[in-house]
Formats: sequence, structure tokens, C-alpha cells
Amino acid sequence: MEENVTTIEVPKKRPTFLTVLCILSFIGSGFFGLIQPIYNYATFESTYAEKMQKATEALEQMEEAGMESGFFYDMAANGVVQLKAMSENLEAITGANCLFALLSLFGVFLMFKLKKNGFYLYTFANVFWLLVPLALIDFDSMITWTLVGAAITALFVIMYAVNLKHMK
Repeated sequence: MEENVTTIEVPKKRPTFLTVLCILSFIGSGFFGLIQPIYNYATFESTYAEKMQKATEALEQMEEAGMESGFFYDMAANGVVQLKAMSENLEAITGANCLFALLSLFGVFLMFKLKKNGFYLYTFANVFWLLVPLALIDFDSMITWTLVGAAITALFVIMYAVNLKHMK
């Protein structure tokens, strides 16, 4: 007599740590990655002149005070460079940011569904996302913020990599 054995696969339960990571990434990629660039794009022309005036005034005040070097002066000077580059490349910067934000969100969604491919998509999107300001704004003025972003990205990629064993 032959027995038919039916196996029932119990769906994997998503670990709480992975759930928290995904929620944080949904917030980061969704709000800061997608909503903020769209908002900046929509309001840039109306705020550009005022922002540029404030940035140049801050530089002039620092120069008058004899602070023509140092961290704060460099940050103010970088702000002027960034504003000029944004005015020249606003559509490309916004488009690239939105594209990589959407890819990142889709990768997080896949990881939320315990799909290993989401990890690779998330990692790809976030690594190339870091290159957007360096390529489209200005390498020298954006390197500090890019390094901060790279540290945060590396931290999240490592935390997701620890959870790969729970994904298929």
C-alpha cells in the first residue's frame, strides 16, 4: 500500500527586528527619499532667491569677522555651490532621487515579504543613490554629507544582511 504524504509549508514569521528595519526604511526612503525631493522641486523657484541671499550674506558676515576658513565657513560656501548646482540640474537631481527612492522602497517591500532579492535591490539602489549628489551637484561640496549618508546606508545594509537567513 502506497501512502500519499502531503507536506504543508508553514509560512515563515518575519522577525521583529526585520519589521522595525523595514518600517524605518519605508519612512526614510518614502519621506526623505521621495516626498522631500518632490517638495523641493515644487518650491525651489519660489525659495531660491531668498536662500541664495541668506547664504551669500552669511559668507560675507563670516569674511567680515575674519572667519574665511574653518568648518562653518566651508559649509556656508558649499551651500552656495549646492544652490547654484540645484538651480542648473533640478530636474535631473529630482528625477534621480525619485528613481532610487522608488527602487529602494520596492526593495524594502520585497524584504518585508521575506524575499532575498529585495536586499540586493535595496543595496544597489542605495549605493547608486549616494552617487547622485556627487555627480549632479558638486563632488567637493557634497562629500561630507555623502560620507554621512554612506555610514547610515552601510549600517542598514549590514542590519539587513544579518536578516538574510530569514529570507528566501
